[in-house]
Amino acid sequence: MDKKAKPLGRPRVAKGDLPLNQKILMTAIPLFLSRGFESVSMDDIAKECQVTKASVYYYFPSKSDLLTASMVQLMDNVRLITLKRLAEPASLRVRLLGITEGHLKAIDFDLHSFMRKMEAVLSEEQMTLMRKSEQGILDALEGEFKKSSESGEIGPVDARIIARAYTSLLMMGHARDGEGHKLFPREGEAAAQIIDILWHGLFPPK
Repeated sequence: MDKKAKPLGRPRVAKGDLPLNQKILMTAIPLFLSRGFESVSMDDIAKECQVTKASVYYYFPSKSDLLTASMVQLMDNVRLITLKRLAEPASLRVRLLGITEGHLKAIDFDLHSFMRKMEAVLSEEQMTLMRKSEQGILDALEGEFKKSSESGEIGPVDARIIARAYTSLLMMGHARDGEGHKLFPREGEAAAQIIDILWHGLFPPK
């Protein structure tokens, strides 16, 4: 046997680097979101990571597996950031403003629309994994709306419905007109408008 031959197994990671599977995920997320699932190949991702395609396949057996893991990772990160901001010592409205502006700055795409498109290429099991991660974000918001309602900071609302209404409004921050221009030129402006609509509905303050 050739002593120089490398045994098959886990790809090596340079000391101090991110674990390779995390590096692949962090590389894949922006590629999938900016170019679309069909336009990105496993070879493209391997080249961006500066690893072999075999290394990518070692962790993710197919492109759909990689997409699923990428989106789960993204939504888990959003959930953790949301929980951190919700724990800040400020009014609910101020915290929601911060969450909204931070989300719009970090994620420049409509998550709901993207997930609907992915239903055509992912298995039901993969979609379930993504929905569970999305539910984690909704659960965090629902818990805070419920707490604020019980304390009297907001009215006696259905926290589950309000959490979903908020995330739907959040997607409005990514809206574009017929010529492709953003509806809101700045994330702070979009956040203020979204929270005003959530807070006052069809009856803005006079």
